[in-house]
Amino acid sequence: MPVLTSVIAPPAPNPVDLLFHAAGQLASHPEAVPNVAVVAHLTGTAPDLPELRASIGRRLHLLPCLTHVLTTDDDCPRWSPHAPDLEEHVFAHLVPAGPDRLDETVRELLRGPLPAGAPAWRLVLLSGHAPGKYCLALFSHHEVQDAANLVTVLETLLGPEDIADPSAAAFPGPVPSPEPRWFLDTTAFIWRNTRPHGLWNTARRPLSGRRHILWTEVPSRLIEETGRAYDATANDVHMAALAHAITRWAGEHHPEAASDPLPLMLPVNLRTRAETGLPGNRFFLARLDLPGGSMTAARRLGRTSAATAVLKDPAYKQTLHRITQREPKQTYHQLVARTAAPDRLTAVASIFRVRQPLAYLGDPVERVVPVICCPDGFPLTSALFLYAETSTVCFQIDRALPGAETIPLLWRRAVDDMATCADTTPKAGGR
Repeated sequence: MPVLTSVIAPPAPNPVDLLFHAAGQLASHPEAVPNVAVVAHLTGTAPDLPELRASIGRRLHLLPCLTHVLTTDDDCPRWSPHAPDLEEHVFAHLVPAGPDRLDETVRELLRGPLPAGAPAWRLVLLSGHAPGKYCLALFSHHEVQDAANLVTVLETLLGPEDIADPSAAAFPGPVPSPEPRWFLDTTAFIWRNTRPHGLWNTARRPLSGRRHILWTEVPSRLIEETGRAYDATANDVHMAALAHAITRWAGEHHPEAASDPLPLMLPVNLRTRAETGLPGNRFFLARLDLPGGSMTAARRLGRTSAATAVLKDPAYKQTLHRITQREPKQTYHQLVARTAAPDRLTAVASIFRVRQPLAYLGDPVERVVPVICCPDGFPLTSALFLYAETSTVCFQIDRALPGAETIPLLWRRAVDDMATCADTTPKAGGR
């Protein structure tokens, strides 16, 4: 029985979609192809594969991101409807027993090709790694799905049937029109914060295109309570911890990146509720100057919270949405091109929250583990997914950076240090 595609006609691919499309075609190494994934860890007995395929097929009409292909023939990029073959897109993989074999299997699957000439995703049922446990791992090309859309797919396939508040929606309702001065202020802010910095991928220290893929777990409560203690957000905690880890590592291995300020990039989610599940990307990769140099983790968090204030202003998101959706296309193209220029790329810190309780046929999802991509030109990327009691951050790190595989451990130590000082450190800029 053929799978019906959605009747929704998605808008044309935007500059970010095309950027990821080109990054995949021109990647210097298979590890630099911008594939992303999310792995749901469940407790129970691995389900029957035909029933899993049937369950997904019943909800495909809700997920245009799984039923469209980006086509670029005739120099006219568009999202073309294409019914996925669930026999090819959904399959099972037995994980060998042993420590770290599940993580290694996920790495191998990420590097594997996605279905050719078909929607660029696959769902893999992983089992065998532990008694009474299995995983559902969704892999996709970033041209089709950003991380917010991965959350949408998870919630649609594994969440309640009627989701009143999708986690991926940045705007719960209609987006207000920004005032004209906001447009000028936001454009000027982006222009100032996309100047060249020369910290990464220089002739003296070229990047390789090869990647470490590493994960670190953290109690969700630790992130949330630390943020509240400093009058900061969970995102501030993540970004401050990454800046702290990079500067600690760079002090020994990469002195240029230990400077103050340290530029970091953050994807600003612009997806509306009406756009949940549509193919493509709905974010803007903002760049901020965060505190670098030598200081305590607690002080860095205070200064990071102040630096991110502009991103928390509703006017900033409203203006970005206006630029990406309604202003002349040339403005959006220019800002994306300037942001993505090789001498402006830097480390990325992203964070996503899965608010809905997830399960499959009564088997609860205990953890949601992201797999971020790291295209050519980026030194490292990180993505923290907040879910239930244990949250996970994924790092992709260029192998040319000496000793950088210690950054995840340094990130976790920074979070612990912030939490330890939370009761005695002033909420803003404490020493």
